[in-house]
Amino acid sequence: MIKYSLKSCFMPSPSNQHFPLAFTAACVAMTSVTYGMGRYAYGLFLPSIGAQFDLTTFDLALIASLNAILYLVATIVASATAIHFRPRTFILLSGVTTTAGLLLAGMATSVAVATVGIVLAGIGAGILSPAMFEAIEAWLPAPWKPRAIGAVNAGAAPGIVLTGLAAYWLQSSWQQAWIVMAGIGLVVTLWHFWLIPTARLPRPASGVALPLGFSLFTRRACMPLYVSVFVYGLILSTYLTFAVDLVLSTGGMAFPMDRLFWVLLGLAGLPAMLTGAAVLRLGVRGLLAISMPACGLSYALLALAPGNQLVVLTSAILFGAASIAPGNGFLVWGISLFRERPSIGSGTVFVVLSIAIIIGPILFGIIATQICSQGFFLVMAVLSIVIIPLFPRAIFTTGRAGDQALLDNPTADF
Repeated sequence: MIKYSLKSCFMPSPSNQHFPLAFTAACVAMTSVTYGMGRYAYGLFLPSIGAQFDLTTFDLALIASLNAILYLVATIVASATAIHFRPRTFILLSGVTTTAGLLLAGMATSVAVATVGIVLAGIGAGILSPAMFEAIEAWLPAPWKPRAIGAVNAGAAPGIVLTGLAAYWLQSSWQQAWIVMAGIGLVVTLWHFWLIPTARLPRPASGVALPLGFSLFTRRACMPLYVSVFVYGLILSTYLTFAVDLVLSTGGMAFPMDRLFWVLLGLAGLPAMLTGAAVLRLGVRGLLAISMPACGLSYALLALAPGNQLVVLTSAILFGAASIAPGNGFLVWGISLFRERPSIGSGTVFVVLSIAIIIGPILFGIIATQICSQGFFLVMAVLSIVIIPLFPRAIFTTGRAGDQALLDNPTADF
């Protein structure tokens, strides 16, 4: 009897009252593995990886960009095909891919094998997101959708915390930490194998209001989204890839305190799981107008005083708290522009974000050698302010009234 009750609570169908909470929790767990570990751990371990394999800053930047390129390819493929498969298939595939990549990098004895593992770990996140957001849109009731998007978008934070703790406990070897993360990934993947429903997504109606085509992506309403997301991608990738290296090189922190910098960064991001409700209250514009300049301030702090430990910690807290919220706003914005195909909306956001993440580390690797790292960080701080006029005036919701307004005038300037 107890076993049956637990199963009905934690392994519900989409029609079960327990499903929204259980499914959201499951998605957050997998996001922690694929993003918090698979995508972002490289930035924390970048100095150690560079030292072990004698890599230059530009070499490390190329690995980061290659990681982003294949993540982009995975996102495009998953976005185009997610609706034709069960979400469970893609979610499990993302967990297996990330776990295999983490394990391979953790056991690598050459830079080539380590690079393959790092890149493979990053691909899992691209596989995960489109199907997950299709499922959120199809399976969750309207009041839960913004909450789930906010929680999942912030789901990397627990993974970042666990990554930092693993790195701190296993100070002697970054590879041992990656093996531990692979173990966590395996546990989460097996949990999903038992937990996630096997149901298919409902097929779209025969008369889709927003048919796929080139003109759909070149609407005037989409252009501000693309520019804003691109700048956000530059800001996100540069900080997560090179902030620890900047702090270590300028004496702001010494090993192993840089591991705690990463833990603090993740802990500060946990409250961002509640930003789904902020979209409804503030609108996308309000949320972005607050969070993007806050990210810029965290950049300015590191640029102006990277050797001051108090300033460094303040920057980590500020960036951890502020950097996740914009992604939530951009996802709601994107899905609202592609309402009939949520995976296309989320996929478009991730594609533009990925392009910026590809370019960001390369730009840093080139420009930082011409000026200084602090100068590049100051440029990022300025960009976070410059793009504010592009943010939309509409308060996007998951309700059909807002969707119909968009469909009635798909070229509207939001």
